[in-house]
Amino acid sequence: MNRWSVGIDTGGTFTDLAAVNHDTGASFIAKVPSTPKNPDEAILSALQTFAGATNSSLAELAMFGHGTTVATNALLEGRGAHAALLITAGFRAAYMARAGTRPRGADLIDPFYRKAPPLIPLSRTYEAPERIGFDGQVMRPLDEAAIRAIAQTLKQQNYESVAICFLFSFLNDAHERLAAHIIRETCPDIRISLSCDVLPVIREAPRISTVALDAYVGPIVGAYFDALGERTSALGIDVNRLFIMQSNGGLMRLNLAASYPNETLLSGPAAGIAFATELARTCGYPDLITFDMGGTSTDTCLVRDNQASVINGGLIGAQEIGTSMVEIRTIGAGGGAIASIGDDGLLKVGPRSAGARPGPACYALGGTEPTVTDANAMLGYVDATKFLAGKLRGDAGLAEAALRDLGSKIGIDALAAANGVRRVVNSNMASALRLNIGDKGCDPRDFALLAFGGCGPLHAADVAEEIGIKTVIVPAHPGVACAMGLLMTDVKHAYAKSVPQKLSAAAAGPISEVFAALDERAREDAVREGFERSRPKLLHQLDIRYSQQGYQLTIDAPGLLDENGLARVRQAFDRLHETTYGTCAPNEEAEIVTLRAVSTIPMPRLSLSRPVSQDDDAKATPSEHRKAYYTSTQSFLDTPVFQRTALRPGMKLSGPAIIEQLDSTTLIGPNHRLEVDASGNLVISI
Repeated sequence: MNRWSVGIDTGGTFTDLAAVNHDTGASFIAKVPSTPKNPDEAILSALQTFAGATNSSLAELAMFGHGTTVATNALLEGRGAHAALLITAGFRAAYMARAGTRPRGADLIDPFYRKAPPLIPLSRTYEAPERIGFDGQVMRPLDEAAIRAIAQTLKQQNYESVAICFLFSFLNDAHERLAAHIIRETCPDIRISLSCDVLPVIREAPRISTVALDAYVGPIVGAYFDALGERTSALGIDVNRLFIMQSNGGLMRLNLAASYPNETLLSGPAAGIAFATELARTCGYPDLITFDMGGTSTDTCLVRDNQASVINGGLIGAQEIGTSMVEIRTIGAGGGAIASIGDDGLLKVGPRSAGARPGPACYALGGTEPTVTDANAMLGYVDATKFLAGKLRGDAGLAEAALRDLGSKIGIDALAAANGVRRVVNSNMASALRLNIGDKGCDPRDFALLAFGGCGPLHAADVAEEIGIKTVIVPAHPGVACAMGLLMTDVKHAYAKSVPQKLSAAAAGPISEVFAALDERAREDAVREGFERSRPKLLHQLDIRYSQQGYQLTIDAPGLLDENGLARVRQAFDRLHETTYGTCAPNEEAEIVTLRAVSTIPMPRLSLSRPVSQDDDAKATPSEHRKAYYTSTQSFLDTPVFQRTALRPGMKLSGPAIIEQLDSTTLIGPNHRLEVDASGNLVISI
């Protein structure tokens, strides 16, 4: 019987597993050290741990969801495929220019800033004699002989993949597809990324960047998914039940994921947002700021009215990407973030990370550089001998030695260095949160901070206090929230096509024809994923802007898209523009830029809503006491330590206090209070 569903999220330091039994409602969680060189090793270890602990057969899994960082790591570490770019003749330098990419945020004041290099250099960019005009008409036929000559070069240079991006191919893809056909005849094993498939939308710069990224990470991601399918099959798992998390917060089946590698760049963090929106909906916290601090990075996202913001483009690793994604901001600040002295003589924390191996010094696995986790261990917030409930026995003395070496470089002792490391990383994360909130025109006092990830609950209260947030929420299993999020979402795809035209002159018939073609793609992909053609629930959207604007807003199309429906679309656009920017121009011409179909196939879910009894008079008993250092008192205080399993809804605590559990540790400061809500979440009041 297919009773269990499993979600596994691969992080830089730990690989997390969450599982739910759909028959009994029972759940299971586990954490194992990640294996960065071979991520599937940790996945297999987690699966075997689950099978042994629950006495379950992996062959009977109803669903296996996976959040992966393979594409992201290949991008950030610069170890993607040996790829080439084929572009319209005369535009060879277009990708190098990349819309004039310039520094933003903290990079604006970084004297050492350097623009990220292109994934495919100019030396591997080839020009195709051809030209499609702005109206989709052929201005210059494709020179097939020239393409055959380029194909020979690609073969001789042993390219693994090639990206093809011609001007206005989103209107007429004939030249791109013909070029791909010719290249495939000469190079049958090369992976080909076509912009008309990857991102058939207007704006050349993000289209080139996205298709180049697809070619760059495609072979790496494809090889990983092939290996994962083979190794899980060997354990008896049906690969048709293996799904990958996408950047848009939805799942796609493994057999389809290799065709859309650029859709997996935010695979892991997006699962955390799926968890956050489910918690917002079921536990009564509609407005949240997520604070997902893991071993390597910290991810933040705004959730308003139970919904996370989804954008149709952004930057990942300083590379522009135009695909649909949850709006997540990431900084290199995690428990494994390494502390050092910068060129300016000041203390820096991150973005370099100790990772899983060798890890922080206190892990006693060979690491010698001081990290955030080492600082937390020395300050008394975590017990180095109890990582993973004692499965990983560390040594706080090694943390002190590493911090002493760091402090000696600027004339301070180990304790001051530890406190400095924590204050710097908290300040970095607070700045990132403040920017994220301010960019949306929001007031942090209107939101609660949802802390998860292995390290999030350790830092959340201090970060919240720094930026004026009054409430912090720590869910029942914060360290495996992303793995749980994999069990709280659906299969989801977005299909887009640009058809620029004036809204006032638009006809419902041709627009409906484009939507019908996008719907057909959605149904074909559903069949490829093993679902019936009728399963997808389809939502139509239009990207609209005022004439001469350089940005657009997304409007849901009405169920019946006739002339009256288009008039309602215009009214909805004006209202949304007023809400978003504080002004609108109903008398100005508006333009349709892109049409989009969003396909959703519902999946069985892990539910967070569990009726619980509440006892307001219940008292929690600490399991031990230990000394912990607090900046507010500039001293060590005797701090009670509570086990999370002993806390019940209705219980209240005043800080200082430490809450320990398998997957994380929560810190309650001296001026903070805690109450366990009816859903079992820890609610910290600042």
